[in-house]
Amino acid sequence: MLSFFSSQTSLADAALLERFFGPEAEDIWEHCDGSWSKIVELAREPRTPAWEALACAIEVLHRSFAEQLTTRNVLDSPDVVRQFLRTFFKELPYEVFVVLYLNARNHLIRGEEAFRGTLTQTSVYPREIVRRALELRAAGVIFSHQHPSGASEPSTADELLTRRLREALATVDVKVLDHFVIAGTADVSFAQRGLL
Repeated sequence: MLSFFSSQTSLADAALLERFFGPEAEDIWEHCDGSWSKIVELAREPRTPAWEALACAIEVLHRSFAEQLTTRNVLDSPDVVRQFLRTFFKELPYEVFVVLYLNARNHLIRGEEAFRGTLTQTSVYPREIVRRALELRAAGVIFSHQHPSGASEPSTADELLTRRLREALATVDVKVLDHFVIAGTADVSFAQRGLL
């Protein structure tokens, strides 16, 4: 039964997929071209109890990362931030702009989708982000959006937007700590690139 998995896929991976889908695991694996990302993408819209269970497991993981970020300085936990963001996007086929609002100790207050766009772009309104930061009494923010195309390199438009947002938030003493561009398992941090 486990022979349908490639040599790159471990027996533990096979057993995991079978726990959700039982004997249908082989068909699902083939339908998704042997891609865990495609399986996660399909789990966004659960249609059966097995798919719903997988979607719940992903949500539990996402909430676990969020909980960790509420109790520690996000600057000390960049890997947890990245994992939180990856589970936030869950292989969405359109761009989403996410804002992590942070308190004065750089602990997560709330992470939320601020704007939703198309396959290649999202309209972002600085005024709305400033308003929300004030509502939540945020001292800092981290931005993120994903590139469904799979290219993690930030565009010139991404850099200009980040600069505009940083300037708008500076007027109310809210710091922009980073902006992550997520593309599948790859990501780019503006802070690490010196783009902030």
